[in-house]
Amino acid sequence: MAMFDSSANEFAGDPATTTDSKTRTGDFTAIVLAGSRSTNDPVASVFGARYKALVPICGKPMIERVVEALIGSSSVKRIVIVFECEKSLYASCPDFKTLAEQIDISVVACRDSICRSVSGAMEASGAEWPYLVTTADHALLTPQIVNEFCDNARGQSDMAIGLVEKKYLDEKHPNSKRTYLPFRETKLSGANLFAFMSPKTVKAIEFWGSIEQQRKKPWRLFAQFGFLNLVNLLLKRLTVDQAFEKASERLGLTVRAIRLPFAEAAIDVDSPKDFAQVTEILKNRAQVLVASATSA
Repeated sequence: MAMFDSSANEFAGDPATTTDSKTRTGDFTAIVLAGSRSTNDPVASVFGARYKALVPICGKPMIERVVEALIGSSSVKRIVIVFECEKSLYASCPDFKTLAEQIDISVVACRDSICRSVSGAMEASGAEWPYLVTTADHALLTPQIVNEFCDNARGQSDMAIGLVEKKYLDEKHPNSKRTYLPFRETKLSGANLFAFMSPKTVKAIEFWGSIEQQRKKPWRLFAQFGFLNLVNLLLKRLTVDQAFEKASERLGLTVRAIRLPFAEAAIDVDSPKDFAQVTEILKNRAQVLVASATSA
């Protein structure tokens, strides 16, 4: 399965937060969704694997890259992984034993839906708010992206959703096929980053589940907020702020869109084509790091 050479460790992270003592200054509990939505995932199937999260990309299981990015972030204090089989996870990711010396890592079983899995992870972790939720196929995640998102989520919202403007993808990765939500002033693609800042956001978990299910059909998403809002979306009458104000009113929470200036925050591994693109990006990253180290 390891069809690519192992790349260098891309992100050293913040030395103050990656010690063997597990003494960390971060405030977020990170939940990594690594369960399978079907028994025939298009990426896992190519590799004859059961779990997409364990498929290696440039020599490392993609979930390991996500965990490393979270550990490298100064915002994260512990990690909860939602996965079907803890034994398979550790067998495929032997480096997790070393990573677990730097941060508390726990594994909880998947439930019958995404939102129930998130709720289960929150319960199992003792409700250590706030929570950062991401996915195991976010192989391009970096500590910088995590910190940017968490810094913007703190103190300004009850719930936050990471998004990337189309212009960043067009500029850096013009051939990347993403799904966009159309607004009056821009188009945004999801970054698979969600922040739940306090217990009052529990009632938004079900809504978040509907976002995940309908993320490729934005008209269905806005239809949940009423016919007029659906019309406004289709006619691109709503700005990003107006749309999230309506979401906030409906939920009784302050929900914010956090626009991230990183094209790669919107690129996950949903298909074999995505896998090839992410592989190329990771190789380029490794080459840049080698060149930088050589010239230093």
